Amino acid sequence: MLHIDFMLSPKERAQKFWAGFLYKTLIECEREFKWLRFELKGKSIEGKGSLELNNRKYDFTIFCSPFLPGRFERIRVETKNLKKSFDTHFNADGTLCLYHPIKDLNGKPYMELIDVIPWISEWVYYYDKYLEHKVWIGPEHPHNLN
Repeated sequence: MLHIDFMLSPKERAQKFWAGFLYKTLIECEREFKWLRFELKGKSIEGKGSLELNNRKYDFTIFCSPFLPGRFERIRVETKNLKKSFDTHFNADGTLCLYHPIKDLNGKPYMELIDVIPWISEWVYYYDKYLEHKVWIGPEHPHNLN
């Protein structure tokens, strides 16, 4: 069966042209975020970097691939002894919850990695405040809603 590229969904297009999609993403992110180092690993990008606030260092690993189910990126905080819960904006799989997968897309089929990465530094700030006040003071969507 002949597939006509213009009829592909954005996710299907990113999967079909995965190398171009990933190289574009890698180049954009390397230019914008000097605190992260990226490399192409198979059909995904892996990025690593650290941020520090109030003498606390947070190490991050970022995975991005159009072949992941749902959102294209997964961001892990590799720092030990974090309070990982919905209250501190961790998903059930241990990755950061930085945006609502439907409400924050504003009609886009997925979020570009270059648009997600700035929210990591916001998470660090709000997590630091959570440790101080025991309440999340940043913007959020309730996790128990459909």
